[in-house]
Amino acid sequence: MNQSSSQGIGFTLMSPVDLQEGVASLSRGAYFKEASLDMTLSLLTESAARVSGIERVSIWALTDDHRELRCLELFELSSGRRSRDVVLHADDYPAYFRVLREEGCVAADDAYLHPATIGFAADYLPRHGITALLDTPIHIRGELQGVLCLEQVGRAQPWTPAHRLFAHAVANLVTLALVEYEAEEARRKASKADERMKVLFEYSRDAMLLLDGISGQVLDANRQAESLFGCRRGDLAGRSRSQLYRLPDGGDVDRLFALQEGKDMPISAEVRRADGSLQPREILSERADVGAGRQLVLEIIRPS
Repeated sequence: MNQSSSQGIGFTLMSPVDLQEGVASLSRGAYFKEASLDMTLSLLTESAARVSGIERVSIWALTDDHRELRCLELFELSSGRRSRDVVLHADDYPAYFRVLREEGCVAADDAYLHPATIGFAADYLPRHGITALLDTPIHIRGELQGVLCLEQVGRAQPWTPAHRLFAHAVANLVTLALVEYEAEEARRKASKADERMKVLFEYSRDAMLLLDGISGQVLDANRQAESLFGCRRGDLAGRSRSQLYRLPDGGDVDRLFALQEGKDMPISAEVRRADGSLQPREILSERADVGAGRQLVLEIIRPS
C-alpha cells in the first residue's frame, strides 16, 4: 500500500458557489496596499487553507535562473503553524521543474505516482505526510515567477475543476500582491532618489537652474544660483535665457543653446546679475524627458 491510500486529514469538495464566495472573501481580506508583503502572503495562505479545507497551502518564489524554488510562506491548517525558507533544488527534482516550466499547472491526485512529483516520494512527501498536491504557476508580466501549492495530507481525494479554478484565482491574488510590492518598492526607491537629487541640487558648489524644456523658463534654482544672480530663487522663476545670459558677440542665446544641445560642450556667456553687472561663466546644459511629453533642462553654471 502506498502512502496515498493511508487514512488521514481530508477536505470538503468545493462547489462553484463555494469557489465564488471563497475568492470574494480572499479578495476582501488581502489588503495589498495597506499590509506588508509578508502579512499579505500570510493572510492569503491561511485564508485559502481555511476556505478550502486543504491542510497545507504555500507560496514559492522561483529564482531567476530557475534552479531553485524558495518558500515565502506556508500555512498548515490543523496546527496553525507557519514556516518559510524551505528551498527545493532543480537538480534534486528535475522532472517537477521541467513540467512547471513547460506545462505550468501540476495536478497530482496521487503524488507518489504522478510523473512530475514522483521524485518527491523518497523524502519530501513522506516527511510531511503529503498524498496529493495541486501546484499553480504564478506569472508576473508573462514570466514564471513562482508557484502556489495546495497539498493534501493523509487520505487523498481527486482534485476537482473547482479546486483548480480556486487555485488559479488565489495565484492571481498572489500576483497582484507581488506586483503591488514591486510598485511600492519602485516608488520608495524613486522617492529616495528624488530626495538625493534634491540634496545634490540644493547643496552643489555649482550654480544650477532647472528649466522647463518646452518654454525655456526657470522652474527652480539652488542656493549658489541665488548668490550668483544676486536675487532669490522666486525672482528667478519664470525668467528666460535671454533675461539671464548675454553672449559676448550679442548673438541669440536661445539659438546657440539649441545648436549646442546634445554636444556636451559648455557655452561661454555672461550672467546678468540683479544689480545689472555681468559676470563671465560657462554653462553646461542637459535635457531629459520625464514622461507625458514633458522635458526638463538642468543648467550648471561654472566660472569660465
